[in-house]
Amino acid sequence: MIMNRGTARLEIIKAMVALLEVEKFDHITIKQICAESGVHRSTFYAHFEDKYQLMETIKSYHMKKYHQLMRYTKNIIETYPLAEAKHRLIQAFRLLFKYMYRFKSYFTALVLTQTQFDLIRDYIQFTKEGYSSILEVLPPMQDSKYFIDYTIGGQLAIIYSWLSRGCQEDSKTMAQILFNNVIKVNR
Repeated sequence: MIMNRGTARLEIIKAMVALLEVEKFDHITIKQICAESGVHRSTFYAHFEDKYQLMETIKSYHMKKYHQLMRYTKNIIETYPLAEAKHRLIQAFRLLFKYMYRFKSYFTALVLTQTQFDLIRDYIQFTKEGYSSILEVLPPMQDSKYFIDYTIGGQLAIIYSWLSRGCQEDSKTMAQILFNNVIKVNR
């Protein structure tokens, strides 16, 4: 099968995600990635230096999307009256869960089976920066840094639980659960 350059790159990425579901990252070889993706070894190296660069490319892509969501969330808080902001914040959380469901294999592999600490560290850092910038436009809060840490810990636990249960609840339900816990209502 002949693939164009973009298709080959995508197949390599999909192969890595599929392999991560069943194999530890350290044990995955370029040979396995090539076999799973249906590309020749030279095609793999035309796109990536090694499996580490491949993994970094995948993580960077998802973190960029998450960073965009955090900027959008800050924009919501800055732009809209409180009642509208709450509604839009739930929609932003819904987008987060829809996105995670769309890439369920990737997030399940990295959060549950591979436990990529650098991904979790980056997620925490982006979320802290996002929440810090959001709190700058709201009335002052006592001990805001601890509130942010507490909130992020809860968010991670909610996401972890949802993924470990096979994403049974839909994105609307999960968005409401996350919103209720962040805002501390209806819990």
